[in-house]
Amino acid sequence: MRPLILTLLLWASVPASAATMECTATNGLAVDADGAPDSYRVDGHGLSSTCDGVFAIVSGLAHTQKNDQANWQGLCKQQWAEAQATDDYSKVKIVGFLTDTKKRPIIQSAGDPLPGKAFVTINTLPIPGTPPSSQRHYANAREIPYVVLSNTYAAKHSLKPGDVVAVYRPRTGKLAYGVYGDCCSLGEASVRLHQDLGNDPLVTEADGTVRAKRGIGDRTLWVALTGAHTHPTLDSAAWRAEIKIAGETALNALGGITALKACKAR
Repeated sequence: MRPLILTLLLWASVPASAATMECTATNGLAVDADGAPDSYRVDGHGLSSTCDGVFAIVSGLAHTQKNDQANWQGLCKQQWAEAQATDDYSKVKIVGFLTDTKKRPIIQSAGDPLPGKAFVTINTLPIPGTPPSSQRHYANAREIPYVVLSNTYAAKHSLKPGDVVAVYRPRTGKLAYGVYGDCCSLGEASVRLHQDLGNDPLVTEADGTVRAKRGIGDRTLWVALTGAHTHPTLDSAAWRAEIKIAGETALNALGGITALKACKAR
């Protein structure tokens, strides 16, 4: 009974006069593991390498892939090791996981999936009714299909965290629905959404570490399903079901998969 009621509510939230479908293309799709409990492990063997979420600060400047492609990773490893050894994190900029008032990383504690073993990794999609300093507060990239959006894209389409976007992969004909779950660039999606598109993003390295880094190299089409809202919950299966119903309902109102296949990206 619940899916029927939910479907009726979602139909009511979609404008009666559906606009012509507008889609955006990305050349490939990277993997975002933020929010997964094992994304950033204390020992460095998480789905994300530590330096995916940490930058070294040198002379007041954070060295990143964009401004120091040759040296950013080496600097990060060096200064992260120093920070851990001295408990002084003033020379690193942590962006991938939660920090306390002294800029020290917060480690998962009792009630979290990996207490003492992983940092609390964050994204922009919180779960209501959960403690902000717990891992349970953030959408799990392993369980929830979400997309990373630029602020410009989100504003243009009036999207808020938890709203639905359709992602289509022309080469394989795969279609997936994901919620707006992180920022601030277009062309990344969670582990779960990659799997929904038929891509296995998990790679096992020589030492046995599993990394979320196998992206999609071909083109993807994105359609913002403005007005299709979801309700974040710790019940991942229920949330995924809501995302699917919301996505299908909103996409059908715009002409469905046929219109999406014919959409000319802007």
